[in-house]
Amino acid sequence: MPEGVGPAAVPPPEGFVRVRMSVAYDGTPFHGFARNPDVVTVQSELEDTLAQVLRHPVTVTGAGRTDAGVHARGQVVSFDADESHFEPSALSRAMNRMLGPTIAVDNIEAAPPTFDARFSCTGRSYRYHVFNRSVIDPLTRHFTWHVRDRLDTDAMQRASEEIVGTHDFTSFSKRNKSRPEQTFVRTVREARWRRSAEAVSKDIVFFEITAGAFTHQMVRSLVGLCVEIGRGRRRVEDMGEVLGALSRDAAPSPAPSRGLVLWRAHYD
Repeated sequence: MPEGVGPAAVPPPEGFVRVRMSVAYDGTPFHGFARNPDVVTVQSELEDTLAQVLRHPVTVTGAGRTDAGVHARGQVVSFDADESHFEPSALSRAMNRMLGPTIAVDNIEAAPPTFDARFSCTGRSYRYHVFNRSVIDPLTRHFTWHVRDRLDTDAMQRASEEIVGTHDFTSFSKRNKSRPEQTFVRTVREARWRRSAEAVSKDIVFFEITAGAFTHQMVRSLVGLCVEIGRGRRRVEDMGEVLGALSRDAAPSPAPSRGLVLWRAHYD
């Protein structure tokens, strides 16, 4: 079974259809994706709005559980809908009217009965955006990390090549104390840095990374070290040494959440 893929989901009850839906959101006002008591999350907004439109309770499963302030362009969710109330185009219009402008939904369609947005997902791609200029850009400040020092993207790219493949990412992971048995071994398929030539500002440097699954804060922690390398404060060789240390204390603080975007969920 590929990394990140779990058991097939239980089919929907009789009279219901399994639904797949693409979701994009500005994570700034939300306390992450997953529903939490007494705070506004993307999942709670989706479930509450779907329940109003479909006229029955809805539980949503997401391809990835983004943290507070993290955005998404390619989040995918699945849920069960009463067939008698399910009409994709009408559902899309109602959801976007009620959820916009911070959340948008698209590509709503019936899925196979055992489809699960999380466990059927074979990989996730994230992008992290750094605004690299001495003066901040007010128009991108909610979606980028402002780094004033000029970054050496060639050094950052060489460092990121060290993480491609299967490794133990303990040094780059936030440990869940309630799960002492958890593993931090992950397989990174691609990791690269480049300076944008197409974005609104050519001062945006972004990191693209794809893996079957990620640990908590893994991407932001990798970005934190890469930026230190790009600033000249750490060596390219430090990436391999930090990775091999298997200690969270070996890595610098994670990059801010606002620069991170769940870019795509893969379903092979």
